[in-house]
Amino acid sequence: LDRLPMASVETMDGSDDEEDPSWARFLGPEPSSSENPSLQISGSNASGSNSKGPLGLSFSGGSGGINTLSWRDGRFSDWTVQVGEKAYHLHAFLLARASLFFESHMSMEARTKGEGSGSSGSDLTEVLPASCHSAFEDALDFMYSENQAGFEAPASKALLLLKIADILGIGGLFDAMGRRIEAAFSETAPLLLEQYCRFHIPGTDDGAALRQIREGAVELIVRKFQPFLTNHEMKTALLRLPGRVLAEILEADELLVACEDAIFDFVLSRLQLPDSPLPDEPTPAGPSSSGEGSIGSDGEKATPQESAADSREGEQSLPEQELPECDPDDDEALWDCVRWAHLSSTKFAQALALGRSILKPEVTLRALTARAARFDLGGTEAFGSMVTPATLAQPRRPILPPGVPPPTSTEIDFCFHYAHADQYACGEALRSQPKRIGDVVLRVLVFPAGTDTGVARGSLSVFLEAVPQPQWPRDWEFANIRYGIACIRWPSGSGETWAAKKKSDLWTFKANRLDRGWHDFLAPGEIHRYLGPDGFVCIRGSLEPECLGRAFLLNSQASHSGYSGNGGDVAGSSASRRSWVPRNMSSNERSE
Repeated sequence: LDRLPMASVETMDGSDDEEDPSWARFLGPEPSSSENPSLQISGSNASGSNSKGPLGLSFSGGSGGINTLSWRDGRFSDWTVQVGEKAYHLHAFLLARASLFFESHMSMEARTKGEGSGSSGSDLTEVLPASCHSAFEDALDFMYSENQAGFEAPASKALLLLKIADILGIGGLFDAMGRRIEAAFSETAPLLLEQYCRFHIPGTDDGAALRQIREGAVELIVRKFQPFLTNHEMKTALLRLPGRVLAEILEADELLVACEDAIFDFVLSRLQLPDSPLPDEPTPAGPSSSGEGSIGSDGEKATPQESAADSREGEQSLPEQELPECDPDDDEALWDCVRWAHLSSTKFAQALALGRSILKPEVTLRALTARAARFDLGGTEAFGSMVTPATLAQPRRPILPPGVPPPTSTEIDFCFHYAHADQYACGEALRSQPKRIGDVVLRVLVFPAGTDTGVARGSLSVFLEAVPQPQWPRDWEFANIRYGIACIRWPSGSGETWAAKKKSDLWTFKANRLDRGWHDFLAPGEIHRYLGPDGFVCIRGSLEPECLGRAFLLNSQASHSGYSGNGGDVAGSSASRRSWVPRNMSSNERSE
């Protein structure tokens, strides 16, 4: 080029001399469109691209060939992989580059072919667990991907792909799924445990990594059980778990639930699935219902008919191909995880009405024994050999902010889970377990979305409610009872202590005035300031020590003098903002 006249060279700005470039003759004549592709010197190439080198050289033959190979079309395939009933026509080089298993298998096949035998394929039907077969195509997507760093897999297949990568020696996929699992572990633990149970064979060791995932998932589910139940996908995964794994979870004292009713609802949902076809352990040869006015494990109030319909709807959502047979003894083992002594009266009555097909007579007997042993003043010796460790089980670990002392004999704690504003309907009621203080029996009554009496939508309405007992006289009353209700706020950061918003009032509880409290205890939107890290709200009702003597029927005949409190904090009945309720209205009618 040093010998060429500079005036004859094409300038970089695309302008040309009138004479033909002298150095262009060294490249030969410019090809016509009918000739084979060749180099050309021009201001723009045939494809319209403006990308040129310093000399303006470009390829004029189009894209040509196949951009990328795909396992889906089978073109140029030279290796067949059988997985169950499916055969995949793949490319040996790509498989061997990604997988130690395929590289080793192909090396062996190459040696045997040199000896006059061998084949060009692999059968993974018995190599991979049957539960992993459905995820094999996702593994192929990874091996064929030109951007493996950007590969994404659904959470429902992450652990299955990790298992495939472990067996086939696909290091890149193993690392990618490891990062995927670690990043979403706290939100997807039930899905991961369900996948593990699908391929795990009892008595075998799946390796330290998978064993660690299994143990971590169980621990996390125990610590976040009820929050997981509010997520449909996570709840479905929990319902798919084998009975022995569910029993391990439900037996834990630290199981995070607002009350034992949530455990009852979950077990009932599990056992009401069609013929209980939930997954049990693979073999080596192969791979809520609620009473009327009560609250299910997801915080929704439902009638028995609605709950049965919901259970059937949930049953239909479970893929049949993922529901192997299970051990019938799982039913009884799961029922034994319910702490019957601490079940609400509504749920216990519902349990007794289930029938033998769901609740066996021996389970019913143990439930009744546990219930009676709790309230019998003669002690457990009155029941002899019928008393078991399950009968004497203590309540689950209470849900309280750090540093809050446990309730005293005159205090009633009630927690409920609040996932989002639309979880509860206006006028929908939640009730705590009743507690006897002297002769009076009280419970906390909460409307998470407010009462239907004109209060602002989204308000938190809280009341203290008397629970009439059969032995009380018809004209019973507990006069001048000073009570308080507090909503406890969780610490929001390190070094901060818990706090509470408390209101108090003076009231005479009687047959036609069962409850008293505040329709707007918390203003709309204020509830989020009192949510714990797992979405629980803690309410504490109490009787002031000064009126404890009036909590007995013989000492509660004083007349009610009335108490209005501060102007903005006037208490009222849960039914309306009037200070009384007609005698012919029942508690349930007033709360509806």
